[in-house]
Amino acid sequence: MDQKKKKTPEFWRYAAFLLVLFGIFIWLSSGLMNLQLKQSEEYKEKAEETRTKTIALRGKRGSISSADSVVLAKDVEIFNVTFQKDATANTKALYKQYTQSILDTIEIIERNGSTIDVSYVIRRKPELKEVEEEDEFGNIIKTTYDPNPEIAVGDWEFHFGSGVSDTVLETREKQWRSNNYLTNTTKYKTAEQCLEALQKRYQFDVIEEESNIKIPEETRLKVMAIYSEMQMNIFNSQPIVISKDVPFQTVIEIETRSATLPGMGIEVGTKRVYPRSTLASQIIGYTGAIPTREMWLELQAKGYSYNDTIGRDGIESSMEEWLTANSSLRKGYRTVERDQMSRVIRDIGEATQPQDGNNIKLTLNAAYQQEAERCIARNVNEVRDTQEKKLKNESWLEANKNDIHKRKWDQYPLQLAQHGCLIVLDMYDRVLALANYPTYDLNALVQGGDAALEILQDDRNLLLNYGIHARGTPGSIFKMVTGMGALSEGLLKWDERISDLGYFTKYNKDLSTAPKCWISKNARGEHANQTIVEGLEHSCNYFFYEISSRLEEDRLYQYANLFGLTSKTDIDLPGEVHSVVGCQNTLYDKNKPVNEANQDTSLPIIVFNSIKKHLRSCGANKGIDYSDENLSKCAKRLMDMAVDNDESNWLEYMRTILMEELNMTKEMVYLQSVIGDTYNYMNDIKWGGGQTILTGIGQSVTVLTPIAVARYVCTIANGGYVYNVSLIDSITAPDGTILAQREPGLIRRLEHCETEPGDTYGNTNYMALIRKGMKGVVDEAGTAKKHFRNWPYQDQIAAKTGTAQVTSIDLENNAWFVCFAPYENPEIAVVCFIPNGYSGSEASMAARDFIEWYMEQKEVRDVEIVLPTGNSLAP
Repeated sequence: MDQKKKKTPEFWRYAAFLLVLFGIFIWLSSGLMNLQLKQSEEYKEKAEETRTKTIALRGKRGSISSADSVVLAKDVEIFNVTFQKDATANTKALYKQYTQSILDTIEIIERNGSTIDVSYVIRRKPELKEVEEEDEFGNIIKTTYDPNPEIAVGDWEFHFGSGVSDTVLETREKQWRSNNYLTNTTKYKTAEQCLEALQKRYQFDVIEEESNIKIPEETRLKVMAIYSEMQMNIFNSQPIVISKDVPFQTVIEIETRSATLPGMGIEVGTKRVYPRSTLASQIIGYTGAIPTREMWLELQAKGYSYNDTIGRDGIESSMEEWLTANSSLRKGYRTVERDQMSRVIRDIGEATQPQDGNNIKLTLNAAYQQEAERCIARNVNEVRDTQEKKLKNESWLEANKNDIHKRKWDQYPLQLAQHGCLIVLDMYDRVLALANYPTYDLNALVQGGDAALEILQDDRNLLLNYGIHARGTPGSIFKMVTGMGALSEGLLKWDERISDLGYFTKYNKDLSTAPKCWISKNARGEHANQTIVEGLEHSCNYFFYEISSRLEEDRLYQYANLFGLTSKTDIDLPGEVHSVVGCQNTLYDKNKPVNEANQDTSLPIIVFNSIKKHLRSCGANKGIDYSDENLSKCAKRLMDMAVDNDESNWLEYMRTILMEELNMTKEMVYLQSVIGDTYNYMNDIKWGGGQTILTGIGQSVTVLTPIAVARYVCTIANGGYVYNVSLIDSITAPDGTILAQREPGLIRRLEHCETEPGDTYGNTNYMALIRKGMKGVVDEAGTAKKHFRNWPYQDQIAAKTGTAQVTSIDLENNAWFVCFAPYENPEIAVVCFIPNGYSGSEASMAARDFIEWYMEQKEVRDVEIVLPTGNSLAP
């Protein structure tokens, strides 16, 4: 009987091999079936997405024009050179094609006079130069700063921007490394290591070897900048712009060579143009890139793309939603088929045409604005000349020698006039002109480069709109509020007379610090027996100390509020700050946290920290270490107590708080060294009669914006009507349809403001008295008489000067001049503000010159033009 043949090891190996092979066959067959039957539709969609692309189309941004139909901002069509790289095109051969294409395109662009508009994040570290500047006194200020001393001059360094925090820079570097596949910080730690890796990836050496032409370092960086910009936006699936506004010759060359320039294209774009260049630059604003990721995420929901341009300031910003063509509501779309090099082969279907943005018409009159800018520029320069002459005047130097000697000039350099603002409103608070000095070229800022950098680095902060972003102590221009309040409350009769008696000692008996009028003792008789009219005409401080003390804190603040001085004007511009009028809550509001974001002034923060520092020192002298938390709680309780209680009761409450919060002994809380300084600090945030009378003449903590002051003056001129300030006249669609017509928004009308004074003032027409007092300001007895003698329109204007002390040196005073004209039937209110402008009288020249121009133009407009009859000659 035959025995079964025993199977060898080779048999089992073959069997195992066949089994594995059979398993692989089954797996492949299953995958093929799944691909063909189950996932075919999914892969078909992905292939379709790769082959086709929906491109967003944009119209033009809306235009901005003035009331007299002068175009101030518009879009014009330009040609841009674009580049797009397929995200999957990562082979050496494709990189070589793209790099050669970029090199050739750069040569075409630069040969025809244009530049590459992207910059690289890796650069040679520049050599730092010592900056030498002179201050007002001729002292040399030397400044050197090396932000990265670890890298030698000439070595490669990362440059992800300046003027931002280290956290932002780290985030930018992390994102750049991720998009460029350089996240391995061990292998690619330095900028030089990253640069070498990328140059190898982009096949520079291969191209040089084949062409036998050395690629300059500068050109390599431009190529890499284009790649970098593409990588940062590659998942947007849209081309990037590498050169804007190129000449037509560049367009022809790139289009005719499109087959040999993979990734390159020409698009018709738009460029923002400001035809009047510097006119109303702080009003119009400018356009630019989306500045932050947070804003981008907000705009993305509205249909914006990452690379879209938006309004960054002024009307361009505040009216962005009306002007833009970037929102999903206005975009058009075009579906195209592309080849493997991302070139468009053909259109698929019918495109959806984009819509242009809407157009904005301002209340601003371009002719008025131009004249206002000339007037304020001339005035600021004249004031500056006057100040510089004073600095060389021996009598002035002698009179101010003590203040000059005591001042720490290295910490507090002399501030002279270098800014100015002139605002013109009509009687409905519509802005006819809002002129700033200095101004800047909007086109230069939008185009970028050295000219834009010069604007941004100007130490005068050219982008600041002093009309709405600046606040200044108003001085005597506030006195109309005080006068109107006292008359309306029956605390001052229209014919009551008050004489300047020298020092006002009701709240301060110490003559060395008691307030008094600005006029000299020998001339004090000129301020005798004054009614409200003469009080305003002479701008007598003593007169307004007296009536402010009668009004007291709450009613004085109430009338400032009625005139619109405690709220924003709602002008159609971003960033308007609100004015601050002195009262207890302005000085220190105990219901708000003690920080700059919540308190109206910095004084509470100073007092808070001073009390903490003093009490910490008192504890240290006794070997006690108080926690910061306990000191903060104690300081806050002390400040709140001071507000709630009369000063006569402070000591008792202070001792209780110190014992409860800091566990001080009874012995300590009775020490003058503990209580004395604390008491004095608290006194700084306690409102009293002394603060009230200073507020009544526009001092104390009161600071006003020029635009709020302009509305206030307009209220005096128009019979007591307070409107929201408007800058937008109308909004129209691209086809001319009016979408919105803005009308003045009335807030309130003040009482006792009848426009017809009659023979006597009686008890009601108090605003007429205020206006009459203002009229006298430019007469021979007024504070502005110097600049209005023999002026042809002297009887057509009512005005008020304001000189607000900033430091003990008078050259640094804030200067205000406010007025309206014509006097009988007012048409315009004018406000001039010159920070550190020496005196209110000096600030009158811009307003005077503008009104003279306005009145002359008015006379021309009023002339009746007689046209010749048909077939006859004009006489």
